Amino acid sequence: MRAVVEGQHPLAAVLGCADSRVPVELLFDSGFGDLFVVRNAGTMSTTAAIASLEYAVGHLDVSLVVVLGHEACGAVSAALNPQLLLTPSLSQVVGQLRMELLQYGEHLSLEESCRRHTLSAAANLVHSSVLLTDRVRAGHLAVVAGYYDLHSSAIDWMGHVEPIGYPSPAQTSTSLRR
Repeated sequence: MRAVVEGQHPLAAVLGCADSRVPVELLFDSGFGDLFVVRNAGTMSTTAAIASLEYAVGHLDVSLVVVLGHEACGAVSAALNPQLLLTPSLSQVVGQLRMELLQYGEHLSLEESCRRHTLSAAANLVHSSVLLTDRVRAGHLAVVAGYYDLHSSAIDWMGHVEPIGYPSPAQTSTSLRR
């Protein structure tokens, strides 16, 4: 505990949902100070979430950011149900999610909507932050999307996110060897 008192040195950062069924620290079997966790309704890559993760990457030297979506997300479910009466704050979050999900078509299941939103939130993190984009491009940061299954307690790793228009560090090193 003394090391935690003296400063933060997390191994990774996680953007997750505020849902109480998705206890990030327990899922990753982590102790005090191991993870820098940012949680909000719907695993949204908001300005506050992006700023928090930039702090983790830029000041705490975190080299892994996990965006963890999950099965049966209430915010995504609300976005699929426009008849719900919501508070003004929830309406704003759900409205952003609804606009995002409409891009994928109107007949997606809740699970497919949750999965696509997780990938979108991860991509938005990288594309909305010069710091994160630069670190990913330089090979100093990995941003990975994961999807937590409530029934099995398993995480489906959906892949790394790369900046738009830039090859991954692996692709660059492969092309340089040719």
